[in-house]
Amino acid sequence: MLLRLLAICILLCLPLTLPVAAGALGNPQLPVDLEADLLTYDKASGRYRASGNVQLKQGDMELRSRILWWNQASGEVEAEGDVQLTSPTEKMSGSKISYNLNNRTGSVEDGYIFLKEQNLHVHGKQIERRGEMDYRITEGTFTTCDGEVPSWKFAADQFDVTMNGYAKAKHTTFYLNDIPAFYLPYIAYPIKSDRESGLLMPRTGFSSKRGYQFGGAYYLVIADNQDATFYFDYLSEMGIGKGLEYRYTFGNGNSGEARAYHIAVDSVDGEPVDEQRYALEWLHNGYLPGGIRMAVDAEYVNDDQYFKDFGDIAGEYNKDQVESLLSLSKAWDKYNLVGQFKYTKNLVIEDPRTIQYLPRVSFDVTRQRINDSPFYYALESEYTHFWREEGLRGQRLLLRPVLSASLQLWDVIEVTPEVAYRERYYWGQSDGSDSDREGIVEFSTRVDTRFQRVYEQPIGPISKLRHTIEPEVIYRYTPTSVAEQSHLPSYESSDRVAEANRVEYALVTRLTARFDHQGGESSYRDLLYLRLSQRYDLREEFQADPFSTIRGQLTLLPTDWSRVIFDVFYDIDQGGWDKFAAEAEVHDQRENSLSVDYRYDRDLLLDYGAVRLRLALLKPVYLRYEKRYDFATNEQLEDLIGVEYRQQCWSAELTYREYRLDQTILLTFTMKGIGAVGGFSGSLGGF
Repeated sequence: MLLRLLAICILLCLPLTLPVAAGALGNPQLPVDLEADLLTYDKASGRYRASGNVQLKQGDMELRSRILWWNQASGEVEAEGDVQLTSPTEKMSGSKISYNLNNRTGSVEDGYIFLKEQNLHVHGKQIERRGEMDYRITEGTFTTCDGEVPSWKFAADQFDVTMNGYAKAKHTTFYLNDIPAFYLPYIAYPIKSDRESGLLMPRTGFSSKRGYQFGGAYYLVIADNQDATFYFDYLSEMGIGKGLEYRYTFGNGNSGEARAYHIAVDSVDGEPVDEQRYALEWLHNGYLPGGIRMAVDAEYVNDDQYFKDFGDIAGEYNKDQVESLLSLSKAWDKYNLVGQFKYTKNLVIEDPRTIQYLPRVSFDVTRQRINDSPFYYALESEYTHFWREEGLRGQRLLLRPVLSASLQLWDVIEVTPEVAYRERYYWGQSDGSDSDREGIVEFSTRVDTRFQRVYEQPIGPISKLRHTIEPEVIYRYTPTSVAEQSHLPSYESSDRVAEANRVEYALVTRLTARFDHQGGESSYRDLLYLRLSQRYDLREEFQADPFSTIRGQLTLLPTDWSRVIFDVFYDIDQGGWDKFAAEAEVHDQRENSLSVDYRYDRDLLLDYGAVRLRLALLKPVYLRYEKRYDFATNEQLEDLIGVEYRQQCWSAELTYREYRLDQTILLTFTMKGIGAVGGFSGSLGGF
């Protein structure tokens, strides 16, 4: 109980008590979230116009600017004024950006790009992103050195850059600091870390489960776009392991990694056994001829104990299943076609009844306006072949046409009614039953509005503060009950559409701050986002208890270097928390950070907390500490302590991890351009 109270106290106080200083582009299949001070829609062009505190998000990609135009159908985005586009792999900024969210190409004027993986800094009058791996820079410079005045840089009228390939240019000037040193008629500079085949540093460690560990590795440069690493591990308590990693990059942005590991296990926990264990993994992303995107995320292990014995990271050693997914997709302006093959293996029990999707094909038509009317249409369709070793198998076709409208009442209230028809067809059942179908009408109406007030009185560094209140009401009606669908096959949850006749109401409030900087520049940040929501069930059988739990979602961003997030469900009938999820983090740009995570679910008997601390105060020595604890069972799940020493091209880390009954000490080396060389080769968490 004391540890639980301590975790909650840290969550509540963390961003206010630690005075720390501030700190693959978007997936075209993900939805787009657009927020701004003012948002309008141009019927003629089919474009949205956003201005003031513009923030567009799609997956891990985020774009901020003063003004932005977005065509939802084509995915085209144009942004002006202090434009910043960020993703986990790169940062882009400039005076103006044109970008296509569907094919992830575009250009930036007066631009700067930083590619994290290659540590590549690019400046140019115009920078074009021609593909996932290809860039063209006009009147620009590039360097892999940090700093406002890099130790060296190349400058030319035009560069063609291919990631994990080369930067090529004619009539190039090479600079030492800011001094032009010499002229080169042509260059082909490798945009990658120096690579050379050879033996890597040996690895060593000790685990109470695996015993003494000693491993060697050989790194092989196959070609400019391919390399591999071969592993050989000696584990005194288990046996000898062999591993292979293969990495590649081809044209059309096709790149990927594959890994295989095998070990003949002699003993487990001191008990002699004779088992063969292996794991396979493949990640791939790229394009086939015809603009068809291909993505592979495949993982397979032959033994359900593999991750428990060899997993090195949370989320890996406690896996309950592995999945293999192959996806082929083609996107047009208004249409999207996706085909998937998905195979799942249950690691908890041998379950031949596990459903496999071989294949699942969806064809969707995005929301389109009907001429100049306020009405819109859309279509969702999906074909699935359900297969499993034992149990019912068959095929299903799902069609869901949608008709909606966007109505404005007194230019204040927005009303969005929607009616859909969900049709499901089943045939080819393995039990010999006849084909079957079921059609269901679904209706919903959303009503929302916005009230806001701007406070001009400065508060510390805040020049202006805007308070926004957004009430919303959603009515949903689905007449068919689950019992009336009992004649249909049941493969997954979507085969049973729950009856609905309810009202959902919510209140959203935001506090947005404006910060004025020197030079007349301004920036904006949402200090607070709070959403309270509840459902009221209108069905007769729920009249005795029509109210659902109250959900509260709170995000606090009091500074650039801190955040607190809550997502809670409160049961008003039982007078207690049904679910409680909270996380808090403070960090700076020097890699000092502290994060706390807490999860509670009354139905699942979940009561879990985690703390992660990273310190860079002793550079080049870095420290980290992680702890996970189960409050429901009063059990310590994991303790991890790490000490890392870094140099420019390599680093070494010594870690001690205690997980349940296993204690592990590992010495890990990381080499620039090759990645981590150390730890244990059997772990698939390296990707």
